[in-house]
Amino acid sequence: MKRLFYMLFLLCACKGTQQVTSSSSVKVKMQVRKEYDFKGGVHFSNRFPGARANDIRQVDDSTFKITILPENAPINPSPWYAFSVWTDRPGRIHLCLDYDREQHRYDPKISNDGRQWTDTTQVRLSADSTKAWFTLLTSPDSLIVAAQEVIPSVAVYNWIDSLPNVQHETIGYSILHKPIVALHTTGSDGKKLIVVLSRQHPPEVTGYFAMQEFVRVVTANTPEAIRFRQQYEILIMPMLNPDGVDEGDWRHNLGGVDLNRDWDEFKQPETKAVKDYLKKTIAAQEAKVYFGLDFHSTYRDVFYINEDSVHTNRPGFTLQWLKEFQQAIPGFKARVKPSGNGGNVSKSWLSRELGAEALTYEVGDNTSRDQLKMKGRVAAEVMIRLLH
Repeated sequence: MKRLFYMLFLLCACKGTQQVTSSSSVKVKMQVRKEYDFKGGVHFSNRFPGARANDIRQVDDSTFKITILPENAPINPSPWYAFSVWTDRPGRIHLCLDYDREQHRYDPKISNDGRQWTDTTQVRLSADSTKAWFTLLTSPDSLIVAAQEVIPSVAVYNWIDSLPNVQHETIGYSILHKPIVALHTTGSDGKKLIVVLSRQHPPEVTGYFAMQEFVRVVTANTPEAIRFRQQYEILIMPMLNPDGVDEGDWRHNLGGVDLNRDWDEFKQPETKAVKDYLKKTIAAQEAKVYFGLDFHSTYRDVFYINEDSVHTNRPGFTLQWLKEFQQAIPGFKARVKPSGNGGNVSKSWLSRELGAEALTYEVGDNTSRDQLKMKGRVAAEVMIRLLH
């Protein structure tokens, strides 16, 4: 078969065009977790945290169709998938990812161990991009195939435990009773706060990686970080949607809701836990939030900011931070999209209710891992320098 290879690249905001207008819970369809065994000794499984494969069918001796469906609709087109595959004997198989009416977004990544990942760029798309074909070399050793690196909630909790110079506590629980954990630095009087958020949307792994590097810098034992922590307390909530992450959801929590559209009604336990924790901390410490940064992912780097206001706790800081962030990275041109702060997303609530300078940093899906770590580092270094 003659194979044509395409690179899908669409410019689209993380927030999408179709959204659930209320944050009240709606029904989600859970995938069936199982192992699939086919003739010819080919095996698949979605029985691990973060997996998604709604159905797998054998088309011929070496071709298999994997159906990938969202947890509910309408939904942002972020079709996450992850499954493992192995064969009784070394061989070659052909896979078709079928998204029904949605379009392919993430080219597959392959891993033998869940830690080291290889990009698969030789993907052929259907004319409408609702199907993607690629070929795998297989063996009795299991391969993980996924839209991005699989980072389940347990990996995040383990990372939290490894961090220096922070304390952490459980501030609430998800619908499936998984902990929502908040970290905070020590050493200051607790009057000046920085807020960091991540993993509201399960597939947005590049934003999570950038957040990790940001946190690494601000919690380090460098003279600059130590001085900063003596002036500011940093509150970090790195995993807001553990249920959605572990269930392999495209966008939502187990209530079928986009958590970053619940920062007004707070009907979901995950966002309500964060709101209550922040307000309790501010009241107890007589504190103010000076800067809030919510890490996400989309097709290309985008910064969603609030309209500039003189009524925040540090007027003009966001624009100053963006200017110096861009200047610190040769050749980088920031794509900035302002919006009002009357919305139901985190940056709007942080500004409207807490007086914080705040933004959403969308890291590109295909940003190289070295580049996104560098951007996370620079984001922290610029903040430290400007707020000293």
